[in-house]
Amino acid sequence: MARDPYAFYRRLRHEAPLHYDESAGAYLLTRHAAVSTAYRHPAFTTRNYEWQLEPVFGRSLLQLDGTEHARKRALVSPHFRGAGLSAWTGTIHRNVAEILDGSVERVVDLLLEPIRPGEEFDILERFAHLLPVFVIADMLALPKSDYRRFWDWYTAMIAFLSNLARDPRVHDRGVAAARELREYLAPIVAQRRDNPGTDLISALATAEVDGHTLDDEEIKTHVTQLLNAGSETTDKTFGSLFGHLLTERDRYEEVAADRDLVIPAISETLRLTPPSQMNGRVLAESVELEGGTIPAESTVFLVIASANRDESRFAGAETYDFHRTDLSHADAFTARGEHFAFGFGRHFCLGAMLARSELQIGLDAILDRFPDLRLAEGFTPRHQGLKMRAPAEMRVVV
Repeated sequence: MARDPYAFYRRLRHEAPLHYDESAGAYLLTRHAAVSTAYRHPAFTTRNYEWQLEPVFGRSLLQLDGTEHARKRALVSPHFRGAGLSAWTGTIHRNVAEILDGSVERVVDLLLEPIRPGEEFDILERFAHLLPVFVIADMLALPKSDYRRFWDWYTAMIAFLSNLARDPRVHDRGVAAARELREYLAPIVAQRRDNPGTDLISALATAEVDGHTLDDEEIKTHVTQLLNAGSETTDKTFGSLFGHLLTERDRYEEVAADRDLVIPAISETLRLTPPSQMNGRVLAESVELEGGTIPAESTVFLVIASANRDESRFAGAETYDFHRTDLSHADAFTARGEHFAFGFGRHFCLGAMLARSELQIGLDAILDRFPDLRLAEGFTPRHQGLKMRAPAEMRVVV
C-alpha cells in the first residue's frame, strides 16, 4: 500500500466507501461527498489531536470548537490574510533570491553556491526544504543562523506527527524537540511582549480582540504549529509540483510561457497529490454515513488523497490536468476550495494563503531563472509516505 496507496483508495471508493481498517483501528472515508459531510458534521470532533498533536504543539486551535475557537482564531488569522499577509510578500521574494543566488551562506552555515548552468542537484534539498523555514524564521524575526536547530526540531516533530506505527523512539524524539523549541522561544516571547517589534511574535503578543489576548504558552503553540505545518505543506507541495511539471516536460514549458497557469498548476498538484493525505477525527456520537453506522468514540480518517480523486466529483480524476474546469483555481486556497488539501470548514488551514504566496513566488522564480530545468538523466520521482506523502528527492539539471 505504501508504494501506491491510490490503487487501494480507488478500490475502497468503488467497493467499500466506509471501511474499517483493523491495523489502524479506524474507519476510512474515501469518497468526496462523505469527506465533505464529515468536515461539516459537528459529531466529527478533533479530540484525536489530544494525542496526535498536543504532545508537540501544545493545545492548539485545531482542538478548539465553538466560541473559544472563534475567539482564538480571530486573534491569529489577520496575520495570514489580506494586508497582514501582504506585509510578508517582500520577505518571500527576498528569501527566494537569497537561496537561488547562494547569498544566504552569509547567515547560514550551508555552504550554498549559486546554481550554475549544467549543474545536477536535488532541487528539494537546495530550494524547497529551505524556503518555508527561512520565510517563517524571518516572519518571527528569529536568526537564520539557528537554521539547523529549526530543521532538526521540525523534522523530529513532523516524524512524530506521521508516526502511524507509534514507534516509541520517534515519539520521544518528537516530544523532546518540541520541549527544546518551547524553551528556545520562552525568553524571546517574553522579550517581544515587553518590547514589541514588527515581527509576528510581537503581533501575537500584542493582539487583542474584545478584551481577549494570547498568553505566552499559546504564542509558543502557534509558533510551533507554524514552523511545522507551514513548512511541511509548502516543502512537500513543491516536491510534487516539480514532479508533475518535469515528468512530462511540456507542462513545464507551457507554464513558463503562460504565467496565468502557475496557480492552476499548484492547485491541481494539491488536488491530485495533497501533502497531507488524511485527517483524523473522533466521533462524539454515532453517525450514519455511506450506508453504515459509525459508532460513537470511533476514530475516523477522512482520506483527502482519495476524496480528491473521486471520479464522481472530478473528470479524469487520477490525471494531472491544470486546464480542468471542475476545480476552481480561484478558490483553491480558500475555505470554498473543492479539494481538501487544506482541510475544510471551521478548521480550514490558517496558512493556506501563505502557502499560496510561497509556492507562486517560488515557482515563478524557478521558471524565470531556469528555463531549461529538467529531470536528471535516469531519475524518476518516487513519492513516499502514507499520512504525509511527496517525493523525498528531485534530482534536476539546469
